[in-house]
Amino acid sequence: METKKPNIIPKFNLSILFFLVLSLSFNCLSAQENSKTQEEEEDEIAEGKTMCGGVERWSEKVLVDALENTINFTPINTTVNNLVNLVTPTPSSSMPRYAGVEDKTYKFVCNVTIKKSETDNDYHLVLSDGTNTMIGEIPDPTCSAAASSAFVNQYLAGRNFVDTYIGPGNVSNINIAPVEVYGVAFVDPPHGQTGAAPNNLEIHPILSIQFAQTTGINMVEQKVLSVNVSPNPFKENLKINILSKTATLKKCTIQFYDLMANKVAEFDLNVNGSKEISQVINTTNLAPGTYIYRVVNDGKPIYDGKLISLPTN
Repeated sequence: METKKPNIIPKFNLSILFFLVLSLSFNCLSAQENSKTQEEEEDEIAEGKTMCGGVERWSEKVLVDALENTINFTPINTTVNNLVNLVTPTPSSSMPRYAGVEDKTYKFVCNVTIKKSETDNDYHLVLSDGTNTMIGEIPDPTCSAAASSAFVNQYLAGRNFVDTYIGPGNVSNINIAPVEVYGVAFVDPPHGQTGAAPNNLEIHPILSIQFAQTTGINMVEQKVLSVNVSPNPFKENLKINILSKTATLKKCTIQFYDLMANKVAEFDLNVNGSKEISQVINTTNLAPGTYIYRVVNDGKPIYDGKLISLPTN
């Protein structure tokens, strides 16, 4: 009688099976990590991990793309409700400016409910009408392309409004008067953004944000951050006065960037009692020219502005 040999799986096949299981586990973990990274994109800036400038469609976001000249800057007066119900294209991370949607500007009144400082230093605002929400963003003016954009002054003014009346860093449960927002339509691929509209439409960039005109008694909003850097233009010295009513001031500096987004100088600032700075700095080493300045608190930007340096002679 013939004896049957036992069915033994060769060691080589077991090794392949083990390798396949290990690879599958690794791919699952990688997918989970990528999903987690996307969902956390709008988290507070982590020290040492701050990016400068977005990755996806950055030129469209800061209005330096090839089709920027097709935008109609005469705003369409509208509402958040109308905007979140517009028909938009399926978003792509690499598509050029989409004609018929991203070549329009809008103006509307809304409430700002949340502010986040993103990892690329853009200001992320959740805009609400009480029922619907959408996102509005203001680019970082010290990032490449944004610094050289024809709209850099609008970015500075918008961020200064937010810093002054909402505050630096991440702020939730915002309670200020309604604002009027004006900016360019932008369709952003969904990646877990806080406050995103169902049609993925954003106002990016915001070109103007100010308190809405109201009838009757106008609300006078209190500043939560006051920054005064003078004189402007300046020659040899700058006087810096800062008062924070909410954020604690820790290790503070003032940075100077040229219009190509190169940091050319940085000065330490002395904090008085964790809420106030009053200091004169000597700027004779700064060459004549136009600069964007940034006040930084504990490694995070809290205020931006523009200054002109004059020749000392």
